[in-house]
Amino acid sequence: MSAFFIFLLFVLNIFTIFAIIVLYLRQNRLSMLEKDQKAVIGEMEQLLSGYLMEMKEDNETLVKAINNSVAMNPEHGQKGQEHSSIKETKKEKQEQNILPCRR
Repeated sequence: MSAFFIFLLFVLNIFTIFAIIVLYLRQNRLSMLEKDQKAVIGEMEQLLSGYLMEMKEDNETLVKAINNSVAMNPEHGQKGQEHSSIKETKKEKQEQNILPCRR
């Protein structure tokens, strides 16, 4: 009878060790997924912030161009023409991207 209990004890111990190993592997896989998700979220935040900064610069350029065109031409009846101030602001933006920043 005691041999049966000893055999049952070994079987239960093997099963318990196997269950612990499986749970440990699942836990590691979950923690790796969390790290990957954090990395993806950080990358998305960087991309969105860069896109927003670019949109902000474009909006500032547009506002500057509109203000220059209104100041130069008080007549608002011109349609379909690109004002020289818009061309100038585009050139300024391109020059800023070409020239290195000095700090």
